[in-house]
Amino acid sequence: MVTNNLKVNGERLNSTLQSTCSQWGALSTGTGMCRLTLTEEDKDVRDWLVNECRSLGCDVKVDQMGNIFAARPGTAKDRKPIAMGSHLDTQPAGGRYDGILGVQAALEVLRTLHENNIETYCPIALVDWTNEEGARFPGAMMASGVWSTKSSTPLEACWELRDKAGVRMKDAMEQIGYLGDTRCDYRENGLECHFELHIEQGPILEKENKSIGIVTSVQGMKWFAIRVEGTEGHSGTTPMAGRADALVTASRLVTAVRDSALKSELGVATVGVISSDTSSQATIPAGVNFIIDIRCSTDDMVDELADLTFAEFNSIIAQEGNGTSYRVERSWGLPESIFHQHCVEAVRVSAVHLVGEEQTLEMKSRAGHDSAWTSRVCPTSMIFVPSKDGISHNPNEYTSAEHCALGAQTLLDAVLYYDHKVKSGTF
Repeated sequence: MVTNNLKVNGERLNSTLQSTCSQWGALSTGTGMCRLTLTEEDKDVRDWLVNECRSLGCDVKVDQMGNIFAARPGTAKDRKPIAMGSHLDTQPAGGRYDGILGVQAALEVLRTLHENNIETYCPIALVDWTNEEGARFPGAMMASGVWSTKSSTPLEACWELRDKAGVRMKDAMEQIGYLGDTRCDYRENGLECHFELHIEQGPILEKENKSIGIVTSVQGMKWFAIRVEGTEGHSGTTPMAGRADALVTASRLVTAVRDSALKSELGVATVGVISSDTSSQATIPAGVNFIIDIRCSTDDMVDELADLTFAEFNSIIAQEGNGTSYRVERSWGLPESIFHQHCVEAVRVSAVHLVGEEQTLEMKSRAGHDSAWTSRVCPTSMIFVPSKDGISHNPNEYTSAEHCALGAQTLLDAVLYYDHKVKSGTF
């Protein structure tokens, strides 16, 4: 272990996190957040972040997807930055910690290095990835996926995506001044490695009474867009026996999504979006759309659960026997991601040194993160801290100031450990 006496300022970290969340994107009640990507609230917090990073001597650039890279120079002139990345956007009714903690902790690391006049070998960079949540423009972890070049949705296709108000993503970036000219491509704007501090968003660390999660991988996931079709009709005059009600069939299919996951125990499956063509009280729905989110430990298990689910769909359609039908389109996916042993080592050594082995836990992430895409093209790992009651994507999301500080300290120590290993030639 490379020992150092550097300590992050946990009080400053928490104060900055709370104050910026209160100013930009706070819901009117409680501690909830609505800071959708590329909105005015997102612009304001981005502007603040860029100014803070520049005040610390960082070089700041913005790429073609609005990703912000703020790098503090190192002594080596031929090394790429050791990155600390996450996101500042939230769900429409989210909390103050998901993603936001990772960016604020990265800023705290930069502040700590700056005020102690620490020279690192590699540049140390903060990265704010655009549209991680996919809440405004469809497609989670979007900009990190483009940067990795491994996503099935390339730059130009992302630019053309529209939000519910019809605003193009490219136009939204231009409107807030964050359509950069740096290529969104790791081959032209690369990283030495990528670390991400994040709240767990689940109950395991709290249940096991652990302080730090050493994340070794991210489970695989796929989304499927389902279209159910029937025959529109009058709700008062069409006999029950003669109906082809798309919504009734869809309701059975949605239940089958849950039942398939429960019975198989392969993973989890969720329907979180559903819409009817007519949405009229007096009309039998002719068309219904919904999206299935399937997540399992491995890609093979994802495919197996999907196959079981669609086999059950076919059985239900046969049982209905009324002319309703369905079709499937795979709308998004994230392959299982295995993190690099060097980054995992850096996190493990730092976490154990800080809190002791008994307070750490190796674990797999069950949620998607930008680190899943960065791991495709550069060494990557993550640090988890506990989420109270496992709640996330919810205004009640909460992680204690103490755990936030422990996570930030682990991040600082892991970055310095990795930097020393690169300088010594052992990584």
